[in-house]
Amino acid sequence: MSFDLKIENGDIKLSQDGLVDIVVDNQKLRQDIVKIMLTALGENKYHPRYGSDVGSLTIGSVADQNLLEIDLESSAREALRKLIALQSSQGRRQFLSPGERILSILGLSVERDITDPRLYSIFISIQTGAITTITESITVRLV
Repeated sequence: MSFDLKIENGDIKLSQDGLVDIVVDNQKLRQDIVKIMLTALGENKYHPRYGSDVGSLTIGSVADQNLLEIDLESSAREALRKLIALQSSQGRRQFLSPGERILSILGLSVERDITDPRLYSIFISIQTGAITTITESITVRLV
């Protein structure tokens, strides 16, 4: 089973006794999804193909709101596919529990915020290898 450090509000989370918290299974998968979506493509110099274009879109670069939403959805879907490929590669060298693997993408949609038109929410629903459904929403601001 693999694990990751628990991240909360962009910082490494410590337990009450001062130890570093870790995440496993569905918690790890949920964090991996958020992390790949919010990491700009090329931001990690050791893995330049890790991340997504979700946060890098700018208002004015796309002519139509529908095209912008399609582009956001496409970027999110591509990031999830990369995560699945990374899990497959990692699984060849290390045991991953079923709760850490994406079995399928059940749904992915993008909605514009009514009160702040710069904000878009990406709603993700996946099925894990443990046959559980994880839903996650990520809000990005386009500038």
